[in-house]
Amino acid sequence: MKDWSDFEWVVWRLEVRDPQRLAGEEPDLDERTKATMTELAASLGCVYELCVDYDSYDDDTPYYAWWVRLPASEHARLGKDGLPLAIGPLRQYLTTQLPDGLKWEITPDRELTYDHASSIALRAAYDDLIAPFERALMPLRRDGADKLDPRAKVWKWQKDLLAGTFDLWLCDDPDRPHTWLVVTVGLWTEPQFLDQEPAARLGHFDFTPHHPLLFLPRPPAPATFTARVTSGSFPSKSSSRTKAADALGTAHQWSANDPVVLAERVARDVKLLWPHLTGPGMC
Repeated sequence: MKDWSDFEWVVWRLEVRDPQRLAGEEPDLDERTKATMTELAASLGCVYELCVDYDSYDDDTPYYAWWVRLPASEHARLGKDGLPLAIGPLRQYLTTQLPDGLKWEITPDRELTYDHASSIALRAAYDDLIAPFERALMPLRRDGADKLDPRAKVWKWQKDLLAGTFDLWLCDDPDRPHTWLVVTVGLWTEPQFLDQEPAARLGHFDFTPHHPLLFLPRPPAPATFTARVTSGSFPSKSSSRTKAADALGTAHQWSANDPVVLAERVARDVKLLWPHLTGPGMC
């Protein structure tokens, strides 16, 4: 993809810089604008993505930015200012939430546009794997994880090879406060030097062996699929010990050649490992 017209969706960034901190030290723009931006974007046929209201440039100039995803049809409908017509109402609303005198910069975000397109392609290529896990696990989710969309995401780009993961948030991690318990699903990876497998092409230090990964283009069948859940603390890559002396880490991993069988087995076992996921009215 080399031109904006190649994309089904284009992500736009609406940003203001605030060198004098006119909006205050903690403007809380994310929470304050989230609901309205979500509803307004949807009414315009667009999708509100996120807001950053706590970051700054290298010269310590604070900035606030919002990202909105426009379908190709809305991206192509331009106003007199050269911006998509859908951007106008969004910017108009945001100006009511900001002090006067701030300068706007509104541009398409190529990196996030590519990221979204690659995630869609990854999900489509592995629908036979992802769909059974969504059917089996999404009804089990608790603790607010049910409000988080499962994520297919490309993390590493190489020439003629993309590598990513599919992650599904399950619940709070009972062994590690303020951390989600996440089920990661993908292909079983067993790298060998001089091997032609995609995992080997990523290089020895670019991934953890046996961690579930998804590749584009998808390797030819047959394949072994795997799912993994980790709980608690593990040592970091640069250490042989965890920071907490009494830290406990557990990992559960399953593999199968049939993704439907794998999803059913994982769903059965997570109910036994974390009984509270069954909840009222569930078997």
